[in-house]
Amino acid sequence: MEQPRTARRQFVKFAFWKLDPAWRNLPSAEHERGKQAFVEIITQWAERIVLRTYTLVGVRGDVDMLLWLVSERLEDFQQLHTELLSTPLGSYLTSPYSYLATTKRSMYVDKYATEEEAKRRDIIVPGQNKYLFVYPFVKTRSWYALSAEERQQMMDEHIRVGRQYPDVKLNTTYSFGLDDQEFVVAFETDDPMRFVDLLMELRETAASSYTLRDTPTFTCIATPVAAMLDSLGGVQAAVADHEPLPEAPPVAPAPANVSTSNSTTTSVAQPVTGFVQVCTQDEVPQGSSKLVVYTGEQLALFHTTNGWYALENRCSHARGPLVDGEVKDGHIVCPWHSAEFDLQTGAALCKPARGPVQAYAVKLDGDAVLVGPQATLVADPAHADLPPSLEEHLDGNDRKLLNILQWDFPVLPRPWEAMGEMLGESEQAVMDRVQRLRDMGIVRQISAIFDTRRLGYKSSLVAVRVAPEQLDEAAAIINQHPGVSHNYRRDHYFNMWFTIAVPPGVVLEDELGKLTERAGVEVVRMLPTLKLYKIAVKLNMEQDETKVGKDDATWSKTKEARTLTEHDKELIRVVQEDMPLIGDPFAQMAQRVGTTEAELFDWLAEMQSMGYLRRVAGILRHQKAGFGDNGMVTWKVPEDQVEAAGKIMASYAAVSHCYLRPVYPDWPYNLFSMIHARSRQNAEEIATEMAKELAPLGVTEYVILYSSKEFKKERVRYFVEEETKTS
Repeated sequence: MEQPRTARRQFVKFAFWKLDPAWRNLPSAEHERGKQAFVEIITQWAERIVLRTYTLVGVRGDVDMLLWLVSERLEDFQQLHTELLSTPLGSYLTSPYSYLATTKRSMYVDKYATEEEAKRRDIIVPGQNKYLFVYPFVKTRSWYALSAEERQQMMDEHIRVGRQYPDVKLNTTYSFGLDDQEFVVAFETDDPMRFVDLLMELRETAASSYTLRDTPTFTCIATPVAAMLDSLGGVQAAVADHEPLPEAPPVAPAPANVSTSNSTTTSVAQPVTGFVQVCTQDEVPQGSSKLVVYTGEQLALFHTTNGWYALENRCSHARGPLVDGEVKDGHIVCPWHSAEFDLQTGAALCKPARGPVQAYAVKLDGDAVLVGPQATLVADPAHADLPPSLEEHLDGNDRKLLNILQWDFPVLPRPWEAMGEMLGESEQAVMDRVQRLRDMGIVRQISAIFDTRRLGYKSSLVAVRVAPEQLDEAAAIINQHPGVSHNYRRDHYFNMWFTIAVPPGVVLEDELGKLTERAGVEVVRMLPTLKLYKIAVKLNMEQDETKVGKDDATWSKTKEARTLTEHDKELIRVVQEDMPLIGDPFAQMAQRVGTTEAELFDWLAEMQSMGYLRRVAGILRHQKAGFGDNGMVTWKVPEDQVEAAGKIMASYAAVSHCYLRPVYPDWPYNLFSMIHARSRQNAEEIATEMAKELAPLGVTEYVILYSSKEFKKERVRYFVEEETKTS
């Protein structure tokens, strides 16, 4: 299969090194000098090419370390190796194995995968996984004697098996004529057992019988360069007699399960202080772009009429190469699905981007083009307009109390006393805690929570597009409507998302049309609930949301509902208000409507059995409670798999809402799941786990929309006079 001439291909090298044991007998000063020189060269080259470092000490006997290199120039590999061999450490190194290859689209994957997955093969992007498994691969001559159709049929089976392991990423590179093998395959994962299971299953495929050689196999552990060298031995003496090596900018990916905060051995690829030359100006004429490398990461460098810009090269949607995109009006348009990003900030401007991309600073020095770290990371503005977290000010009983308020509020004559028994505190102590949590703004409200639609109200989620400079003004107009309870700015083409409810007798579509016209909205997409799979906002204040797993809740069928009476509505108006902080709050509420406390309890139980009442509970301000990243994960699910997918999503304890909603030509996502997390990393970890479970259903595309500003958040107040004062 001929490679498209416009493809941007790369050379790839896996260089394995073995240390002479005589190195360990050298004086510690020699160790330090040799390692220092080696680290300096690796650090310099990591600014120019993609370079990842791995250790094999303790897992294989004939090699000690691996350098995984990616560049557009073969000469870079030759020059790097020459410099490394010239160091004091280099004289003690041999290279028992070395594999050279290039990127290329697979003729088989091209026929089985989507177009963007096929294009993805042109540029290799090492991930952030802890383990790498590498081996050379050669097919038998009889394989090439088969017809193209026969080979395709066997490879279809081979690929289907691989797709059952989405957490094991395969990088296939091609060595025909470049080296002794035909291919070099490299698998990245955080779970070696999953790799073993995948390989065992692949052995049973028909294509496997045509394998001539797939050894030796190398198990590599991602390690920063300094730690990689320390693993070679002689470290203790060096530490005892001399100052430790200065930590070089890390060039290996961070293992997924290793914390990187305040660690001198962190392996997260981070920009070094200052700027690095990535090319010269004449290499990138005005109106063109270039793929460059900065601290080991591939960036898209753009030279426009307005100046120079640099962004991480991979689109946040399907990892399309932004370097090949079209620049227009200060934006870069991804060549695969037309997601748009701001050239200066990396902000996502248009569907289907899942979030921003990292932007970097660019400056010129003579003819040199230099790239440096952006002063403000793109993720930081996402929280600038959100309330700050106060979680650090909570003690153990605060956290327990907040969980009780959300999950197990005691509907009893003296609820605070009952909570005190759970906490080992007095009634007054609990009331004092609740008051303090209210004053801090963590507890928003404690009240009865009703089902909007069950009460006869019509409601909908609404996505709108507003000119960015008019967003705040439009939000102020929309927020005036008493039926608008939640309104957020989200980083997307549809940049404002709100919920609206109207009472019985009011036409929702008409009400929404008048409201959005007043607000000057450009595009409106009404997204009412077609089916509800889950609604239960319960922030676990005592446990990491990525560790809470699945819900074991069972759902009971509600009994047939009777028509609401005026007395019912009068009771709803009272119990939906914030609960008074007194010893017997239910008695006071009952007195307000001329009934007894016992009759109120019976009424609440009846309302819940009929589905009108969800529960009595505390509602938290999730940002102040520490859950600062509100991720609305929207999924593109095949129609015949919606029911199964909805149940899977609803089973995750970290998912608070799950709905089926309509689609539009410019909005193909039909299942919505809401995740409240303490960080975007946590939210994306949960979404990734869900994606793995949904993959067998054919769910391969989703977008996470984060709220970056809270315009409004309050409860809908039912059967009150002001609800008739609509727009």
